[in-house]
Amino acid sequence: MDASYQCRWGAGARPLNPVWPMVPALLQDEVISSWLMRCALAQGCDATTLTGEVWPRLRYWCNDPDRELSIEQSQHLTRLSGIPTAALQAATLQPLYQLMTGAAEFPRGIAPWFLCLGCRNRRRSGGLQYCPKCFKERLPHYLIQDRLAWHSACPLHQVILLDRCECCHAPLCPHLLAPPEQTLGRCHRCGYELGFASTDRAPIKALSFQLAADELFSKPTLRYGENHLLLTEWFALSRWMIGILRTAARAPSPCTEMFFRELGVNLAELRPPPTGLPFEYLSPVDRAGLLAHVWSMLEVGPERLMAVAERERVRPSLLLPRSGELPASLARLGAVLKSSRRRNYNLAPVRTPRSVKSVLMRWQRLLRKFQR
Repeated sequence: MDASYQCRWGAGARPLNPVWPMVPALLQDEVISSWLMRCALAQGCDATTLTGEVWPRLRYWCNDPDRELSIEQSQHLTRLSGIPTAALQAATLQPLYQLMTGAAEFPRGIAPWFLCLGCRNRRRSGGLQYCPKCFKERLPHYLIQDRLAWHSACPLHQVILLDRCECCHAPLCPHLLAPPEQTLGRCHRCGYELGFASTDRAPIKALSFQLAADELFSKPTLRYGENHLLLTEWFALSRWMIGILRTAARAPSPCTEMFFRELGVNLAELRPPPTGLPFEYLSPVDRAGLLAHVWSMLEVGPERLMAVAERERVRPSLLLPRSGELPASLARLGAVLKSSRRRNYNLAPVRTPRSVKSVLMRWQRLLRKFQR
């Protein structure tokens, strides 16, 4: 994985004077939970036993273990493992979250652009992402970049990532592996060899969006039309585009279909995710489809987007956020659509049975919970 175009998130480290008898090296770009799971298997125990020894009062695997690690927790882990504290901190998601938001700590619940695991005790309804070809070619481990919601494809092999076992469809929970397993290369539930899973070619535009977003962590701005967007502005704009795409796909109309067609998006190809969950909960396939269309809209630029919206008389409720503000690069869009914006607060709610689509969406969410 030494391709020059790939962004580097963590340098990795080797143990120095560890207390534990067997400590694998922290690999480059490896996320901390992956390394801890490999440490546990190297000691001949499961992940819960290992972390219970390190932090006796902490239920480490009952929440998202990759989000952050306090300095005190890192120092204690360094003393036992010999891995430097700075390397352990860099293997969490906290440095990236701070770069993107300026906040030092993750919020409770959903953090925009960071994948949710759907934790309940040690069970999860969302799995860790991985590339089967990477697992087959090298030592299986999970990467920091694959915890990011805009990553849906392997940049080296250009295939869609997987987050479930191809055999039993269980979400990947490698922290549930136990000896005699020696690597993270098998499904915890059925033992299927994850490196043998079939792969699908990733959409080129989804990969283009992914690589462009990664570049923002090493360069100051990216161009959008005549605008030069900072990292926060780029992600705010992309999130707005994801929102209008999902809204239009749920309730398409001739007007919206023409609007998106002018922007290089075919709404007929955009299928709403069956669960209707937030973007950070969606499968790699669903996110790849959305991000490919977002890239098409980004390529068009802001001037054409606003001109087409005015010409096609797109309903303001589609493009103007109910809460918050428009992205800075599209601030004039509000003035373009404001004159035609109408509200009617006198409509009484009509009590009708739920639609078939709504019932099926709730059913898919229920199935997702049962698959933990």
